[in-house]
Amino acid sequence: MQTTQQLVELAKAGQRDAIGLLVQRYERLAVTTAWSIVGDFHWAQDVAQESFVTAFQQMAQLRSGATFGSWLLVSVRRNALRHKQRQREVTTEFPMNELVEISNGWIDQFEELLPLLNELPSQEYEVVSYRYLNGFSIRQISEETQRPIGTITKQLSRAV
Repeated sequence: MQTTQQLVELAKAGQRDAIGLLVQRYERLAVTTAWSIVGDFHWAQDVAQESFVTAFQQMAQLRSGATFGSWLLVSVRRNALRHKQRQREVTTEFPMNELVEISNGWIDQFEELLPLLNELPSQEYEVVSYRYLNGFSIRQISEETQRPIGTITKQLSRAV
């Protein structure tokens, strides 16, 4: 399995497969992050897609490819908040049976977690999202966020 750093370098070199793998690796995290803010699955998908496009257009500005996920999440949150401001009447009640059908069922397991994520400080939000939404190991989170393992475990214990 290639690291995020390796995939970013390949994507910068124009390899489309690397871009696809980055999207695959971070799609759930991006969509669930956006959904926790906008409250609508379809809009969350749009926000995530917009954030990926922006990230790939501005990838040359990324100093360390290993921080791609964190960098992407900042963009997702910013875009979701901007979208929410534009759409004052966002429906926060989305029928879960319809949501499960649309998402092939993966998002239903996060139904109770997503509303709570927004109450966390941003760094704890990030590590909890990586750990529980994307299934990253503590070592992977440490590599992704460029933080020591002890910091990651401390932030996880505080958040949970």
